[in-house]
Amino acid sequence: MSRINEPIDREVLDQLEKCSTSAIADTKHEGVKTLSSAIKPVHTDCTFVGTVRTVTLDPSTLWAPVQTLDAALEDEVVVVDADDSVDEAIWGELLSTSATATGVRGMVTNGAVRDVAGIRDIGFPVFSRAVTPRGPSGNEEAEQNVQVTVGDTPINPGDVLVGDESGVVVIERDAVAEVVSDAETVVKTERDVTRLLDEGKSLGQAFEDAGMV
Repeated sequence: MSRINEPIDREVLDQLEKCSTSAIADTKHEGVKTLSSAIKPVHTDCTFVGTVRTVTLDPSTLWAPVQTLDAALEDEVVVVDADDSVDEAIWGELLSTSATATGVRGMVTNGAVRDVAGIRDIGFPVFSRAVTPRGPSGNEEAEQNVQVTVGDTPINPGDVLVGDESGVVVIERDAVAEVVSDAETVVKTERDVTRLLDEGKSLGQAFEDAGMV
């Protein structure tokens, strides 16, 4: 197994699950990038943390990433670069069912998806650029486990993706441990602000006392 597909310690992923994407973005760590707001959750329970597995698709002959999904491992997030083509859906209920059974944590694409009701019923987290009922017309994938650009952001296989209702952030693999620590500090500081507000402090004073300014 290549390093890019080596699993990251589940304990680390569990720690990240306790941090919102906003907290992770607020670390200002150079190893953290935020995907464009054009990449949106398709239902209200799209929360995930996982290691990236990528695939690119030919936008002129889009196809569902079946081979990539068959090779995917538990705790991975499948990232599909369809080159912003949204005329045909490359993901739907059947792929979400398969991904769930494998232990895949989620899917992110700059393309389109369909079967939103079915995906929601399964509870599988999917982020996409668009939704359409039209299925793909191609019959093969392009490249797997290569750098892709989704949501105007470069993503490498082996990076870590975190998604929630606010959006998606990508963490460079080598920066994960440091980002986890920094994000936990952000979360603690925000809790301190909440406590100070509950004690009657003004917002400005709470920010100052908690060390946010």
